[in-house]
Amino acid sequence: MESGLAENLVFVVVALPSLAALALMATAIALGLVGLPILPEAIWRAVGLAASFATFALMLFGVTLGFDPEALGLQHLASYMWSESFGSRLLFGVDGIGLCFMLSTTGLVPLAILSARFEIRESVRAWVLVCLLFETTLLGALASANLLTFIFFWAASLIPVLVWMGRWGGAGRARAASRIWTIESIGLAGLLFVAFVLHDTTLKQFGVPTLDLVAVGAEASRGLLDIEIDVADQWMLFLPMVFALLTRLPLAPLHFWLPAAHASSPMGLSALLATGFVQTAAIGLLRFALPLFPDAAIAAGPALSVLGIFALVYASLIALVQKELKRLVAFCSVGYVGFAMFGISTLNVQGLTGAVLQLLLHGLATAGLFMLIGFLSVRRNATEVAAFGGLAKPMPVCAFFFGLMVLSLMGLPLLGGFVGDLFVLLGSLETRRELSVIALIAMVVASSYLLWVQRRIFLGPVDEPANRGLIDLDRVERGILLAITIPIVAIGVYPNPVLRRIEPTVLEILYQMERRSVGTKEETGDSEPGSELVRLDSSLFELERLQ
Repeated sequence: MESGLAENLVFVVVALPSLAALALMATAIALGLVGLPILPEAIWRAVGLAASFATFALMLFGVTLGFDPEALGLQHLASYMWSESFGSRLLFGVDGIGLCFMLSTTGLVPLAILSARFEIRESVRAWVLVCLLFETTLLGALASANLLTFIFFWAASLIPVLVWMGRWGGAGRARAASRIWTIESIGLAGLLFVAFVLHDTTLKQFGVPTLDLVAVGAEASRGLLDIEIDVADQWMLFLPMVFALLTRLPLAPLHFWLPAAHASSPMGLSALLATGFVQTAAIGLLRFALPLFPDAAIAAGPALSVLGIFALVYASLIALVQKELKRLVAFCSVGYVGFAMFGISTLNVQGLTGAVLQLLLHGLATAGLFMLIGFLSVRRNATEVAAFGGLAKPMPVCAFFFGLMVLSLMGLPLLGGFVGDLFVLLGSLETRRELSVIALIAMVVASSYLLWVQRRIFLGPVDEPANRGLIDLDRVERGILLAITIPIVAIGVYPNPVLRRIEPTVLEILYQMERRSVGTKEETGDSEPGSELVRLDSSLFELERLQ
């Protein structure tokens, strides 16, 4: 029994929140059938909170402690045949990047449930179910090692977002939901197109279809990483897949749904949109798009760099004129996603590592800001910048946490944001030196408006009479923000534990790109296993040097 649990640990982590949701629904139905009163809303909140905490504990003490940071490839593989005729199975696995993203997601869900104790007062039972199902869909996408499994959880994660926003969102939620539905439908069509083409490709080359990223089981000898795709077909598949992923990442000009979504979302949903929801797109790009279509990715690198810098500059300038706090932080998120794309486009160890850290740590800091804005909105019933001023006097603890999140976004040393910024810039100096200057200028602009917001809200006199009697953060709210602050400070002071888990995965991505590149095979003149082993040995040497 222990062996079975160990082998299927990732599957248990993914399924646990939804199993708790199903248990709550079954209990409610059973009580209704026998004529007993349904469970109180407080019980539903408590069970949802306990299930989310148990998922985080299992992820932290089970998957993380059992993860070998020096091993390349996916670990904790759990496989269940889904559709044999289509060549797809429910395949989960964890690499260093997925491990970090899953930890942040499982850690934020219980914080989102705790933060909504005063914000969500209607249909609490339905809201708990939505939270738990949303967690399962995000974790399923982050752990997927099969393309069809990834697409399934990608599409399934949209449903809780629309329900959460439509039922408990604020003004403009209908327009925001329609924007999300439109852009996600386009993205899903692109992903399904790639899946169908790869299905036919594996059927022709292997004789049996498969959408598994790697070979699993004794009966399977090859996966998607073993198929041969010429450069023209790589472009045909790379462009729609990247376009689909960038709709959720979100990268300007495909970001139009994000500011409206954040402006209308409760704070818990905003926090998860800025982290797990966006990170599912990053996993798709890093785990599937780059290794499967290396020649197209390398050729598109300069264009993606320009697009990333454009998003950073554009979002920084637009944020300067925002009057509403949620929209301002949303554009801040768009800008830092652009900077992460700039790091990914460098296609080297430092750039890719920095991009992952950007998405992880800036996501946490942005989630912290959305939480703080939500706490202010509950007290003040307003989110406009002009409604605040001098809050450091009545709310010093709130001012401290707000300032710490802002400083992390700015990249202050000894905070997590600095590590991500540094690695992206180090990577860009090798291949994108000129664009690095523009990126630095855009980051200065971003820092200026973040500091302006901090000064406008918390410093100066308390002009509004309504702000004078505001109560500072209570113990639960302080605990929530402290939980977000701990990894930001810990990684900023000592990033090595995280780097030791991310860098091997980055090296594996680069190795697979080099191994599968048509250009590399033409230069070497052969594609024998011996030449691949030489390149793998060089990657392992680089890994040892970095550690």
